[in-house]
Amino acid sequence: MKKWLVASDKHFNVSDDHVYEKIISELLSNRGLTGKKNIAKFLHPDLKEINFREAGIDESELSKAAERVKKAIKNKEQMVVYTDYDVDGITSGAIIWETINDLGGKIMPFVPHRVTEGYGLSETGIDRVIEKFDPRLIITVDHGITAAEQISYAKKKSIDVVVIDHHLAPEKLPKAVSVVHSTKMAAGGVALLFAVYLYEKLRGQKEADKKFLSFLDLAALATIADLVPLAGMNRVLVKYGLVSLQNTKRVGLEALIASAGLDKSKIDVYSVSHMLAPRLNSTGRILHGLDSLRLICTRDRQRAVELAEKISMINRDRQLMTDDNTARARELLRVEEVKGKMGKLIFIASDYNQGIIGLIAGKLVDLYQRPAIVVSVGAEFCKASARSVAGFNIVGLLRQATDLLVDVGGHPMAAGFTVRKDKLEILKKTLQGLTEKTLTDGLLVGTLAVDLILDLTLANLKLLQAQEDLAPFGMGNPQPVYASYGTVLAGYSRVGRDQKHLKFILKGGAAYLEAIAFNFGDLATQLSPGVKLDVAYTLNRDGWKGKDNLILKIKDVRVSANL
Repeated sequence: MKKWLVASDKHFNVSDDHVYEKIISELLSNRGLTGKKNIAKFLHPDLKEINFREAGIDESELSKAAERVKKAIKNKEQMVVYTDYDVDGITSGAIIWETINDLGGKIMPFVPHRVTEGYGLSETGIDRVIEKFDPRLIITVDHGITAAEQISYAKKKSIDVVVIDHHLAPEKLPKAVSVVHSTKMAAGGVALLFAVYLYEKLRGQKEADKKFLSFLDLAALATIADLVPLAGMNRVLVKYGLVSLQNTKRVGLEALIASAGLDKSKIDVYSVSHMLAPRLNSTGRILHGLDSLRLICTRDRQRAVELAEKISMINRDRQLMTDDNTARARELLRVEEVKGKMGKLIFIASDYNQGIIGLIAGKLVDLYQRPAIVVSVGAEFCKASARSVAGFNIVGLLRQATDLLVDVGGHPMAAGFTVRKDKLEILKKTLQGLTEKTLTDGLLVGTLAVDLILDLTLANLKLLQAQEDLAPFGMGNPQPVYASYGTVLAGYSRVGRDQKHLKFILKGGAAYLEAIAFNFGDLATQLSPGVKLDVAYTLNRDGWKGKDNLILKIKDVRVSANL
């Protein structure tokens, strides 16, 4: 059970003619939006907000990068766009590849393999690129800002490097031809702005504006998948990018959307983050990310269908692999639970696939409300992913043990590291000891941010329609969460694979509302028709079989204390 943090204690009168306007006003206030000008800017964003100056990109770096690409096009030099293997990297690579190819340049994409070449620009990857393409210019996207040694290695091989990245910059930038950089956007957004700048310099403003609109779908995919806060220009990008996705002419994206069982005209942040992005990410997790890039860029409809089906199958394998390995991890932890020896830090090591250890760690954090480290054990070196709870800096913890690590990187909520196999046990003891001393018990209690307390009769399609003006919802602009106390349970049933979900019928005044509670199946033993529940939920449209009904998605539920 989570602790509910209710942002507003205002009461809303069901009989008030302006009740929905007042609820929306309170939701805006909860998001720090006050004053007519700020609210109008939020509700009616302008595409002009998306520009390199707003992103904090140095124009001189854009100019140097554009001149080097222009020179390569003129001299018919071979170029390579060297991507990351996640959605942000793949979409960024697609934007740069399509742009330079359209401008007449010789360019090929290179997606590193997670295991053989590893993350980012590596000497192994550079050697592979030379072997395959022998380029004179490499453009990195979604990495490169910290690759000083690798860029020096490329220079020794007579290869120039342009960096396009959004990760935190080190104190000393690498000696690349240019570093096009912003931490305010996903790499897909930075790549979009560079592409537009390049078109403007080589083809003029009219063509640049046209291409800007054509790449919004890819930049929106990148922004949503990389969990960039949807504020400022990123909110603008996603708001209009979703419209672009709903009308996309990319046969690869159309095939992927169809393969996921989605209605293209109703694509939203949720369907991207939970349905499309995991599919595109799955190839880089357990096979090779190049197929996702091929899917995005192909113009052959039949090829698109084949690739989309292949990627969906890979994603199903990824889901099963993640679920099975999470279950294995839980079995190991169950022994500690029974003995009452569950520590504050979960640290599990096994022969896990490197591509899914971050997913397993995230699931363990959700299940046990404590930071988790999952290690993929190799013959000599081990790769690990760490995920944390709010308020506990996991990368800060790891940096206290750098003498035991080969490398480490990340941010307060998620990190990764490499460790020698013979150092694994001492590392486990060190990190668990540090966590026991520094992680307070209060952080082991899950919390849920709730916007407002509502009478359940106000949870209806009118409110849902009114709150849609605040969309797109996502990181930094969450979907409103409401709470209703003492709600009468009219009926319920266990549903889904392994019966781990609950479907409710809740009584709200004279109306009966459907609700779904994912992963609350075990609560069924405490339920019976007529029992009163406290529920925290979001309002959603149930489009099943073409209907437009309301369904509540339960975020948390408990039997009411005041029966």
